Amino acid sequence: GVYRMRIREFRERWENLEKENGLLRFFIFLLIIGFLTEGAFMLISLRKTTVNVYVPEYLEKNFSIKNGLPSEDYFEQWALSLIPYVASFTPESVDFNIRTFLSYVHPNNYGLIENKLISLRDEIKSVGISQAFFSQEVSTSGKEVSVMGRQVRFVGKTPTSDEIVRYVFSFKVEGGKPLIENIDVTTDSGR
Repeated sequence: GVYRMRIREFRERWENLEKENGLLRFFIFLLIIGFLTEGAFMLISLRKTTVNVYVPEYLEKNFSIKNGLPSEDYFEQWALSLIPYVASFTPESVDFNIRTFLSYVHPNNYGLIENKLISLRDEIKSVGISQAFFSQEVSTSGKEVSVMGRQVRFVGKTPTSDEIVRYVFSFKVEGGKPLIENIDVTTDSGR
């Protein structure tokens, strides 16, 4: 009788272990499936193309990028971010302003724009010109942004000019970065 009891106990334990083993095998199988799917998702996500978006400092409006092409609002925000570097300065800040601005100029026109800015810088430093520009109106057409505003120039503390000036920036996107291809500056009198 005692042996039968023990055999029955062993058999029950054995059956319980078999059930547990079955459950464990099932969970291990699920884990393997999970790891494989996660691995597949990771591979897929790694193959996706990454898009670098350079965000302007001045960000008042949302912009969208469709098929790699930013909306007009994007260029507008960039123009408003970059204009202070060329339109507002003091003899002390002009070097930093020009250096920063030139980092956003397209290589094709770099030399030309750099020369213009350097001659402006030399004049600013020799005469002691300070300038402030106040944006009043912005219009964008494709990758061209026109910023019109009031520009006041001082020599020392004496205002020497106060006029309406229009800055027109032409952008070109390269490697996801908006670069300036051209700047055109006109005063209200059309000069």
